[in-house]
Amino acid sequence: MKAMPRQWPDAAQLQAWLRWYLAQAQRILGFWGGVALLLIAAALVIRLGVVRPGLEDSAMRLREARAGIAERPQDLHIAEPQAVRRLPDTDSFEPRLESLLSVLQQNGFAVLQTDFQYSAPGDDQTRRLELDIPLSGSYPALHKALVDLVQQPAVRIESLSLQRKDIATAQLDIRLRLSLLAVLK
Repeated sequence: MKAMPRQWPDAAQLQAWLRWYLAQAQRILGFWGGVALLLIAAALVIRLGVVRPGLEDSAMRLREARAGIAERPQDLHIAEPQAVRRLPDTDSFEPRLESLLSVLQQNGFAVLQTDFQYSAPGDDQTRRLELDIPLSGSYPALHKALVDLVQQPAVRIESLSLQRKDIATAQLDIRLRLSLLAVLK
């Protein structure tokens, strides 16, 4: 016996079979089952047409970024300003404070009271120690003390108020507000 080649059905037969299977599927699934089947088919089309290419594109960009980082490692201090890199660390607040007070005492001021306030000026790296120092002295002593204070690292004069009680005397009531800046280590 000779094997006969299989003949494919013509288009009319295929269309009839397709209609019959679709009618059977609709009868078995019902209206809501058909809607669910359409939603599943739409989700698969969206996954294949939109999500998968997006994931592939994202993975490609990630690989490119990692390759770029591997070629040129970043300097971690590029983002912070040069001035912040030169600031002393917060462990140096106490010795720097002693140095400031000794400068004032060397210029003839008696430091009897000092108010402190510790704050963060807006970023995560720097800290500020604010000092409010009431003093009493003369103009030349104040000028020399201010010149010496400005030479200290990371010291900022926030405000200076002078008051003379009597016009006949050279004695001033001085209110000096300073800030010591430092980097959190």
